[in-house]
Amino acid sequence: MTVSSTNTRNSYSGNGSTTVFAYTFKIFDDDDITVIIRTDSTGAETTKTKTTHYSVSGVGVASGGNITFGSAPASGETVVLLRTTARTQTTDYTPNDPFPAATHEDALDKLTFMVQELEETVGRSLKVSKTNVIATSEFTTSAADRANKLLSFDGSGNLTVTEGKVDTVTASVSAVSAGGSPTASATYTASSGALALAFGLVTGNTGATGNSAGLQMTFNNSTSDADPGGGKVALNNGTLGSVSEIYIDDADDNGTAISSFIATFDDVSNVTARGIIHIEKEGTAATFAIYKVSGAVTAASGYSKVPVTHLASNGTFSNLDGIRVDFTYSGNDGAGSLTNVVGDTSPELGGDLDVLARDIVSSSNRDIDLAPHGTGKVVVKGNDNPGTIVLNCENNSHGQTIKANDHSAGVTNVLTLPTGGDQSLVGTAGATFTGVVAATTFEPSADTSSGDNAAIGYTSAEGLILTGQGSSTDVTIKNDADTTVASIATGTSIFTLNDDVGVSGRAVGHVTTDNDGSFDLAVGNDFKCTTAGGLTLTFTNAAAGQSGNIMFVNGGNHTIAAHADVAISADSLTAISATGTYHLAYYCSAASGSNSILVSASAALT
Repeated sequence: MTVSSTNTRNSYSGNGSTTVFAYTFKIFDDDDITVIIRTDSTGAETTKTKTTHYSVSGVGVASGGNITFGSAPASGETVVLLRTTARTQTTDYTPNDPFPAATHEDALDKLTFMVQELEETVGRSLKVSKTNVIATSEFTTSAADRANKLLSFDGSGNLTVTEGKVDTVTASVSAVSAGGSPTASATYTASSGALALAFGLVTGNTGATGNSAGLQMTFNNSTSDADPGGGKVALNNGTLGSVSEIYIDDADDNGTAISSFIATFDDVSNVTARGIIHIEKEGTAATFAIYKVSGAVTAASGYSKVPVTHLASNGTFSNLDGIRVDFTYSGNDGAGSLTNVVGDTSPELGGDLDVLARDIVSSSNRDIDLAPHGTGKVVVKGNDNPGTIVLNCENNSHGQTIKANDHSAGVTNVLTLPTGGDQSLVGTAGATFTGVVAATTFEPSADTSSGDNAAIGYTSAEGLILTGQGSSTDVTIKNDADTTVASIATGTSIFTLNDDVGVSGRAVGHVTTDNDGSFDLAVGNDFKCTTAGGLTLTFTNAAAGQSGNIMFVNGGNHTIAAHADVAISADSLTAISATGTYHLAYYCSAASGSNSILVSASAALT
């Protein structure tokens, strides 16, 4: 045979069930093939044994044969079938015998197989390109000198060994908790030449939490208005958030007199807070209470009483807890502040007035006047939301809201109060409301009476009541083209709907004009059609059971046809194709579909 294929190997993926795998090259002996199983996850390779693990068929066949496993290779394993022809020459020529052409050809094929297999092996080796030359590829060093070194090339590009080279060194340090063992590691990445060093260093033990600044005292859990005892502090309530008075002994834990210092807690003139008292448990910063001094300090026998208001706290104090008491002064109220507004007939603010959830109030039934000067205005700013005024009820539980429109560039709406007398929108006769009222309701609280002027009323039983008062028409409804849509004549109860006004849906008695013969049954049931030329009767949006009438006017012998969905006799089509006026009646046997519209036609109407 000739050797036209250079293939020397086949590779397959195992699946746990397939046991037969084909090889696509010729072998001379069943030992001329090597079977390898590779574990994909680890790269481990295992050469299998003939007879023990597999059998071979197809020896000597040019197209190859099969390898049959006793146990199917698993998923995650790769099957490699590699031709490995024995490196022997077994062909012997007998002198003076006829030339053994077939045997000679097999010998040549075997040599070709060997060359192909060597080429496959070399192809898996490191090589220089065809235009490069290595002067020597041999090591001149001994095995001992090569041990634990890197394969490399010298300055001439020849093979050698070196200690290795690291281009980048990265070090990181982490903490190991106290009592642990220090750690160290190094990772070398050959592809980048980077060496990463990691060290875990033992940290020292955390020292004890120090005490906060302030007076060194002891907590007494008594709530009585009495001397808490030497170096002690007591509160008048067991709940930190409900404390209104603090009792402080005249000395601290060290016996140092502190009464004169405590007496200064009320020295400043600040209506909000004369100072801030911070009480903290020693060694436990998370347990604390903060109060503001709210009044005058009172000196008692052996202790001082400090009126306070709670600001913040966390946790609880236990009897005889060591505590630290710290005091911070507030600044005095400045001259000309709002506390001195009575003494200044015209106070001025140098900045914004922030009421901090407080009210602006008056006493003795006094008014609160906002009096801008000249053309000045009282403006309720929108900020993040439209400006809003809320008029509460007497219990401040609910109220009425006046709210500006959302922002629209260049649009300003004006609400003008009626002129003359007191300005009011409640019970004012002749009040005029102009402009656009959008997305809202208008709900008068009473019905309207006979003879009243035009008005809108409301009752819980009747709902919204629209009352008109005109010389000829009480109520008129118009569209934006100023065309009357509907009306109620003066003094009548008859509601008149214009003939040319459409009604959404299938309204009984409504006639729709359709002159092209395409009758949309979603618009109405009854139609008038005046044709100016030939047309095809067509119905759309039909519903089963729907019926109606068509007044059909043919002004000039125009030919009339019918859509496939319309069932009408040929005689009827011929009749209505003549000049005249006809009555057509239709019935929908089903929704739009083949022959679903049944139509009958009358003779020409006189």
